[in-house]
Amino acid sequence: MRFFSTLMNDIRYQVKYGFYLVYALISTLYIVALLFCPLEYRKIAASIIILTDPALLGTFFIGGIWLLEKREGLHKFWIISPLRSLEYIMSKAVSLSIISTLVAGLIALIGVREAVNYLLLLVGVFLGSVVFTVIGLILATYARSVNQYMIIVTIPTTLLVTPAILTAFGISHIIFDILPGTAMWRLIAVSLDIDTTSVLWIYSVLILWLVAVFYLACKSIPTAMQVEGGGE
Repeated sequence: MRFFSTLMNDIRYQVKYGFYLVYALISTLYIVALLFCPLEYRKIAASIIILTDPALLGTFFIGGIWLLEKREGLHKFWIISPLRSLEYIMSKAVSLSIISTLVAGLIALIGVREAVNYLLLLVGVFLGSVVFTVIGLILATYARSVNQYMIIVTIPTTLLVTPAILTAFGISHIIFDILPGTAMWRLIAVSLDIDTTSVLWIYSVLILWLVAVFYLACKSIPTAMQVEGGGE
């Protein structure tokens, strides 16, 4: 019950600061672009758009959310609240990933207009978005401003996503397939019937990344909150 209450508060917070509006505007532009894309390239274009638009926007938004909370002094209340670090992290990741998942489904429904395995698509986007959002949250603890966060997050995100884009264009390597971006793209691509990679393998990679990033976040977030909340 405490987690769901926190989740709803995070969703209201995101609505208040216009995150949903930004998602809607950017996604509308991508849907329009897909509708004008030639049919033979539409699915591959959709897979890359879904990877880089709704799924990864959370990575950049989480930095703004962390810094807004820091500026408003909310972290000093989190460290004295009964809310566990894992619940805080999950609430942030899940709330942003819900938006990503809904937008991805909308892009596929309106922009692709062909047979899509929506279960695989939505699960893949949700899991991948959670991984990248938590990575963004960890990186946000090292930033003092939005501009600094954008510099900090850009290089790791690019390194994790570029192999997925290369894979989409037929340039693959075994190392690419252990990265979350590639696993996420492959699950999206399987749902669009343009890839035949084992779903079990893809899920295994994403779950391992989930465990790793949540472990690191649970180590770094409480320390950062203690410092920013005046715990020193």
